[in-house]
Amino acid sequence: MLRLSLLFILVFICNLLSYGGSGFSKRYILLPNQFPSQLSKAKPSWIYVFISSPDCRYSTNRFSVSVKGDTIINYKKFVDSVGCSQISYRLIFQNEAKIDSVWQMNKEFKLTDKVFPLLNGKLKIYAYDIKGLSADNFVFDYARKYREAGNKPPDLRDLLGKETVYTSYDRNRYASASVWMLSIGIDDYGNIKWKNSKSDAVSYVEYFKNQFRKFNQNSDDSIFNAWTLLDKDATKDSILKVLKEIATRSSTHDYFIFNFSGQSNLFTPDSINYFFPYDVSGYIFTPKNRKTGDTINVLNSMISQNLLQEYIQLIPATNQLFISEAGPSEKFKTEFIKSLMNNSIALAGILNKNRVIIVPNNYGLDDFNCGNRNVGKAPLNYAITTLDTAYNIYNLFDEGEKADRVAYLLKTMLFQCQSSMINESYLDVFFEKKFLKEHESVSGSTDNKTRGIKPKQEKLKEIAGLTGKRYALVIGTNNYKGEGWYELSNPVYDATEVANELENSYGFEVTLLKDPIMDSIYKAIRNYYLTLTSNDQLIIYFAGHGDYDNGLMDDGFIVCADSKAIDDDPVRNSYIQYSKLQKMINKIPARQILLMLDVCHAGVFDANVLGKQRDNPASNITNRNVLEFLKDKAQYKTRKMLSSVGKEAAFDGGAGKHSPFANLLLQVLRTRGSGSNGLLTLADIYSVLQTASMNESATLKISPHIAGFGDNDPMSEFILIPTETKN
Repeated sequence: MLRLSLLFILVFICNLLSYGGSGFSKRYILLPNQFPSQLSKAKPSWIYVFISSPDCRYSTNRFSVSVKGDTIINYKKFVDSVGCSQISYRLIFQNEAKIDSVWQMNKEFKLTDKVFPLLNGKLKIYAYDIKGLSADNFVFDYARKYREAGNKPPDLRDLLGKETVYTSYDRNRYASASVWMLSIGIDDYGNIKWKNSKSDAVSYVEYFKNQFRKFNQNSDDSIFNAWTLLDKDATKDSILKVLKEIATRSSTHDYFIFNFSGQSNLFTPDSINYFFPYDVSGYIFTPKNRKTGDTINVLNSMISQNLLQEYIQLIPATNQLFISEAGPSEKFKTEFIKSLMNNSIALAGILNKNRVIIVPNNYGLDDFNCGNRNVGKAPLNYAITTLDTAYNIYNLFDEGEKADRVAYLLKTMLFQCQSSMINESYLDVFFEKKFLKEHESVSGSTDNKTRGIKPKQEKLKEIAGLTGKRYALVIGTNNYKGEGWYELSNPVYDATEVANELENSYGFEVTLLKDPIMDSIYKAIRNYYLTLTSNDQLIIYFAGHGDYDNGLMDDGFIVCADSKAIDDDPVRNSYIQYSKLQKMINKIPARQILLMLDVCHAGVFDANVLGKQRDNPASNITNRNVLEFLKDKAQYKTRKMLSSVGKEAAFDGGAGKHSPFANLLLQVLRTRGSGSNGLLTLADIYSVLQTASMNESATLKISPHIAGFGDNDPMSEFILIPTETKN
């Protein structure tokens, strides 16, 4: 009945990262003689104090005795008068006339961010969790952000005086690309010992770091993030833990590199390839659990390609490189590629990843001779780490002549060895985007997409008859007053990120409600009923707790921040009832409405989920003319719902680590339709989410549900048209 929460959570606090909502915020300057002792010992040049109060009404008289203009003249009285407001501090350190660094601290004087100005309008930002451990680090190109908006970049002093220096959208779009690498090397498989798996794993990390320095000359090593797991450290749990960490911390424009040097094999009856972590010992055909010696249930100790794909699909980085020499047969390459593409060409196209896979065509070798000498490396490692210095391994992501040239050189490196064990056909470099383009060309899906020059987004809106405004009501609730409804980690975080994407990528006018009471939600919905027109679009997104009463009420409910305990409110008067919500939303005049629910039992919003059959109301635009699709679908009244689950509970995920539903939703939104004919449809979103319904890992598994409701026309489809970009 509850949205589930993971244990051992780290809360990610970043006061620089915020999103506008209701309430007020204000910045003050703290006089040096008023510095509190907790801050004065750091010897800052000056301090900004920020207060924000989403729950209290702001009164200018409140601070009249403690401030003069925007300067705090009596810190003690000021703090006493803050009341229910949130307070944070920004410490500015100056060396002569130049700002040297900035610290952001919360009201408990705990460090949440460190900022270092760089050249050319960039900031190096380090973020920390509540335990003081590193939670994120990146380079924010704020000058590019302002230039793309047609504005002059602000002076650094002015920028640091703003309450919001960057948002989650800025983090994803304007951070300089980072590298996230996991390199695994296992030599010790019990009675089986390999020579070079560990050394190959280590050399890959050093090589890719050096190549990145050359590829991105303005970068520093702090944005190259690598984990090297060797032998006993390369357990199944530790490997999956690192992949979770990378999924949390990486962004769309980053690079993800994965290497597995060790054993793997294809097992029947499922014919799935399994990687052998340190938990497994023995030969590739007779593996056993290292601890128990069990050979019957040994697959549970391994990492299947399907399980690996489940964790990788949560990594938002567009550029991804996979290296493995563990395959024992020619089927390894095929199965590895299929699993990473989710066994779906259409799905791979929607996600628009730029994935490159380097694997052997047949058996992977641990050692070989090049000419008359033993190189002490596996063939793939030798070919990659001895690449011609005129080219860079990161050129593999160029999608053009440079990428083809690097692939050719990797093969010729082995050919030049003139070894009887290998030749130029030993390895294969698979380019996913190149494959998808060739498939489109053969299938004809690229022909006549728009029958001429691609129209601008405003023209597409006109064709679709969606010439009105786009609105979004985005709601996330972490905290609940009613007994029995425990605090959640991510709904507000998920909602904030979704709000940012809808506003910045699709031009929606967003109302973001954090921990709202029931009446404020109803008030917002009623306002849309009074103000929207038929040509408008509306998205409503809920994240938080959900409930379902299969007895007297026979309905589902959204739990609000002020909802009472079930024992105190058995008929759920303090909850938002699905049947009531459905009627209200259906009456809103907008022709296109989409409701997204990431709460427990959300699928019950569609009565058919309780047992009746339904038609799939979503349609994909693959192989469809975009203009014809818009004319055909946008004319119909659209009332769609999309939920993360049916009648089941929904996983929340660790703090700062989106729910599986929100993670995949954001990845699709951030493609801006680049992999699906320049538009996004509900069908595109649903098809990506649906893959997670087959996940092996329970915490990554969702069971998305899609349906029409109210006056929905079965022929309709909810359509998202991205805004124009200037770059």
